[in-house]
Amino acid sequence: MQVQVSVIVAAYNEEHWLRRCLTSLKKQTLAALEVIIVDDGSTDGTATICDQYCARWPHLFRVIHQRNQGQGPARNAGITAAHGRYLGFVDADDWVEPTMYATLVATAERSHAQIVVCDVRKIYAATHRTTSLLSLPDATDHVAIATYLKYGLNNAYSGNKLYARSCWQKYRYQRMVYEDLDILLDMLSCCERVAYVQQPFYNYYKHAGSTTLDYTNPRLFDIMTAYQDAIEHAKVTYQDAVTYCVAKRILINLATPGFADYLAEFIELIRQLRPIFEASPSIMSDPAIKKNL
Repeated sequence: MQVQVSVIVAAYNEEHWLRRCLTSLKKQTLAALEVIIVDDGSTDGTATICDQYCARWPHLFRVIHQRNQGQGPARNAGITAAHGRYLGFVDADDWVEPTMYATLVATAERSHAQIVVCDVRKIYAATHRTTSLLSLPDATDHVAIATYLKYGLNNAYSGNKLYARSCWQKYRYQRMVYEDLDILLDMLSCCERVAYVQQPFYNYYKHAGSTTLDYTNPRLFDIMTAYQDAIEHAKVTYQDAVTYCVAKRILINLATPGFADYLAEFIELIRQLRPIFEASPSIMSDPAIKKNL
């Protein structure tokens, strides 16, 4: 059977959550699926769990064991090994609903979209709170890309999307935190068509071990690089939309208590980007976002 979707799961020391993730992929209603697990040099029981799933369901799971290189390079290894016409990504501590990939593939085939987006359900472990917000007001086979870049939720997140294989001909993840943000706005700006399914198929588990919730991690400085790359690489047609998205995100970062220790770096970033911000009609016409200046 030809593989329609290759789902890549990068895993580093995820023994507590990995079984839940892989089981959710085993339950997918799409038959023509392969799951490539990239064990990124784990030192706990992650490698054993990977091997167990591959041994029991060899038609579905494959594993790559490699030395630790980070989530971006681990995903890249999965991209290289993938056979599918479409690619998807699931973080090892997250999980997906059973009909996710069948629905996204059907939408991609019908709409001829390079990327199909769905909604995200966020589960906050510390408070046992769950939220699920719409990425856009209406489901559509033809998303207004500028609108999604400017206002869409989770637009720079890898897991809630299905990608045509052609999307990855010129892109690879960097070895950094916020590796999604570094390339996805650019990738979206280069698409001819994006579709949106208004269903929270992706479950994002936010817990104490989540990398982007550890505000003591010095690698969070990578967000500055990601913002600069996103603006620099965006297609000219969507330069204003990407710039607006970045400015909006910076404003949110500045209001996030965990980022308080990075205030000086954010101020310097805004100074560097000021000419680009001032040249953006969307920013200059939005008093709230203009507050960055």
